[in-house]
Amino acid sequence: MRSILVLLSILLCSCSSILASPEKPSDRSAKLYKYAYSSCIFWYLSAKKYDTKDIRSISAGIVETSKISLNVFTEISLFIKDYSPDLPSKNKIDVNLNRCFHLEDSKELKKIIHKQS
Repeated sequence: MRSILVLLSILLCSCSSILASPEKPSDRSAKLYKYAYSSCIFWYLSAKKYDTKDIRSISAGIVETSKISLNVFTEISLFIKDYSPDLPSKNKIDVNLNRCFHLEDSKELKKIIHKQS
């Protein structure tokens, strides 16, 4: 449980966003990747039957502070939910957690994010 809290703390630090007006394409991509990470952690915690209230708040905050369409966030969340890459693991890390560490390697996620930027 502590390792999950540490992971969430790291994500919280990396998910802090600065409102920019207007958003540059790189800002939009960064926000969408932050959302993808928080969504991935949400799906992991949800599958483990952990309380997801805090991670939902993080995800909602990213959506709320963005000018990006809600449809884009929904598309990312649904993609993450079904995303199951074949990833090696040194210590047999849960696949649903391990995929969160490899989101930037996903060509499919990159396509979703960059078509919006």
